[in-house]
Amino acid sequence: MTVKGIPPGQRRAPLYAAVRKHLRKGYLALHVPLHGGGAGAPDLRRQGFSTALRYDLTELEALDDLHLPQGAIRQAQQLTAALFGAAATFFLVNGVTGGLLALFSALCRPGEKVLLTRMAHKAALHGIALSGARPVYLPVERERSCGFPLNVAVKTVERALQEHPAARLLYLTSPSYWGVTADLKAMQRIAARHNVLLAVDEAHGTHFPFYREPLPHSAAAGADIWLHSAHKSLGSLTPGAFLHLGKKALPYLHRLKFWLQALQTSSPSYLVMLSLDLARRQAALKGGRLFTGAWRWAGRLRQELETRGFTLLNVAPGEEFSLDPCRITLLCPGGTGSALARRLAQKYRWQLEMSGRDYLLAITGPAQLSLAPRKLARQLEGARAALPSSGPAGARAFVPAATADFSADFPPDLCRKEGEPRAAFSLPPGEALRLSNYSLPLPAAVGKICAEMVVLSPPGIPLLAPGETIREEVLVFLRQQQARGRLFQGAADPALRTIKVVRKDPCMVE
Repeated sequence: MTVKGIPPGQRRAPLYAAVRKHLRKGYLALHVPLHGGGAGAPDLRRQGFSTALRYDLTELEALDDLHLPQGAIRQAQQLTAALFGAAATFFLVNGVTGGLLALFSALCRPGEKVLLTRMAHKAALHGIALSGARPVYLPVERERSCGFPLNVAVKTVERALQEHPAARLLYLTSPSYWGVTADLKAMQRIAARHNVLLAVDEAHGTHFPFYREPLPHSAAAGADIWLHSAHKSLGSLTPGAFLHLGKKALPYLHRLKFWLQALQTSSPSYLVMLSLDLARRQAALKGGRLFTGAWRWAGRLRQELETRGFTLLNVAPGEEFSLDPCRITLLCPGGTGSALARRLAQKYRWQLEMSGRDYLLAITGPAQLSLAPRKLARQLEGARAALPSSGPAGARAFVPAATADFSADFPPDLCRKEGEPRAAFSLPPGEALRLSNYSLPLPAAVGKICAEMVVLSPPGIPLLAPGETIREEVLVFLRQQQARGRLFQGAADPALRTIKVVRKDPCMVE
């Protein structure tokens, strides 16, 4: 579905209207939150929180209840569902993370298999652990000229569903963190043929329906369940998000409601929900102009950079993958990515989304429309010129060789080559977490079963998950990250000098 014109009712913001009406009545606040609209928090008011405190409310009768919506919140969710082509939509007040935990808990039973890629956010593995399901990793493809990871191929999913006919769920991350989409329409056809639900983490693609030149997205593909991070790609407050259901997923509605109540706070932030209501209205009324403008602006910046000799991640026409032009990945082989990011921050006050050893990622959108692409390109050129030219490839050499594999930035099994071993889970993550474990030095962990999550953030991708067999090539990658001074989320020892493993390896086969 691509948004054209203004759909009926989308000029309304029912939750915002209800809150404004409530505030105009001037009630004496004898209820939580304790600040009472601001009077009880004078220090916060002095620091600029006055407006936020007025809108920080609770489940009063006129303001509805997120966990039993009958009024304004229900109307706001219905308008959101209509805009994004969903059969039903839930507001999420602790991000896509909360939605993923609920999704896996509602849909998967212990031992059932979930097909996904290593690109999946750690929240997906947390949800799988809660449900007792068993993950099966699928490799992603590489861009042919530079070796940068793209997304999972249709042929890979087809083969995986043939190998795992009892799989419960096909879970895709599209677009990837770097803006690369999978062929969702083809994936939905395959999933339907194999009677498997298709769930899509579309956290970074909420804005796709509003591009004049549409990119593959879940609603257009007919996905069964998809999640949008409105704060990442639509402009709501952090951590506002949406969980959408297609018609095929409606039988799971009640289960999802239960798990959303269990895994989200019973005191949801009205500030976040108001921002979701208003961001949805803004998208309906102005999304086409804002995001098509952002697409064109990003295109001009990309052109300016390529004219100056920079190499950007691109997707060749005719391939099954597409690229969000507002995700600008600058390729910097030779290990210059981090140094260039530091230079940009120090000299020009650029704050990038992230930098790897061999690339930079900049996220652009409506916020940058007033800036001059040529000026930004000149600043980047100046930062590059200030780097030393020593090193194996020369720090100023930004054109990647055809053999570049970005091995220092991505787990070795993210893009598996034919004949290489595949990441294997000897135990479901939930079971591995419940078993007795012990710590041992990282070099001694090869062949053991991991008992904790090991994550680099950003981008929040697990390098190891509970239940996964620790392989030599993964250990080598972890030690490379240690040498760069990286710390690891989820690990008992963030420096990963030691790692927790299952005490007794049960005899389990996939």
